[in-house]
Amino acid sequence: MLSRAIKMAFWVTYDHLGKLIVVNLIWSLTFLIPLVFAVTAFTTGDPTISLFVGVPLTVLALGVILPTTSAGLAHLAKELIDVKDGSVRDFFAGMRQYWGRAWKIGLLYVFAVTSLSVSVWFYATKLGHSLPWLGYMISALALWCLVFVVLTAMLVMPALVQKKGGVFATVKLASLLVMDNPLFCMGLSIQLIVIAGCSLMVPVLIFLSGSASAVLVSSAYEMLARKYAQKARDLRPASVSSVSGSIRGVTREGAAIIEDEQDDYLNRGLRDFLFPWKG
Repeated sequence: MLSRAIKMAFWVTYDHLGKLIVVNLIWSLTFLIPLVFAVTAFTTGDPTISLFVGVPLTVLALGVILPTTSAGLAHLAKELIDVKDGSVRDFFAGMRQYWGRAWKIGLLYVFAVTSLSVSVWFYATKLGHSLPWLGYMISALALWCLVFVVLTAMLVMPALVQKKGGVFATVKLASLLVMDNPLFCMGLSIQLIVIAGCSLMVPVLIFLSGSASAVLVSSAYEMLARKYAQKARDLRPASVSSVSGSIRGVTREGAAIIEDEQDDYLNRGLRDFLFPWKG
């Protein structure tokens, strides 16, 4: 399933590279500019400037702007997967439609990641001398919770734009997907780490990494949608109705699931890459 998601993401990016570069430029600059000012504030060494300038700018960049623009990327990726076409306008349409929920989700994740990160450090260092077994146990638990939260963050924006649910319903859906597909999500996280590593090269970060990540996680969500749609079809009608509200409901809202055999993105090979005009 992961290999199919990677293959779909590759061909979506290949077909729509130009518009993905444009939206990635917008995505990167909108949150990097305030983040650079935040880092500058922290490097002054002045606690007052760090607290009243650095911290608010960091929260603004990572908790408000980044999730809002990422929702726009996820909406564009959804259109590229669903209808095999899209435009930069879909990126802005996604931001307009989901910004209210996106920034709330973003702040929720900033709070969760910050709290868990502090817990990992605090209990390992502060209780490490007096009650080492308890301190390390709580620290390890916080670390596992942190990993889980980070994994759910991969799927939260595709879940938002696909299901159009509320904040907590979206986070719950992303959490259920991770719990039901841990190996798949771990593999997906490795692919995102590779993209993050490539993003250390500034041109990759500015022009491609965000949109490529959005396409990849949206493709992964699409594979999960097809998985649960197939499971629903395999169940008897009575059984299907009895599991209403479960993650069986992962699907593209208002649209039928496309079979792999009918998906152009999943039925291409080297010939299509070398000779695209012959497709």
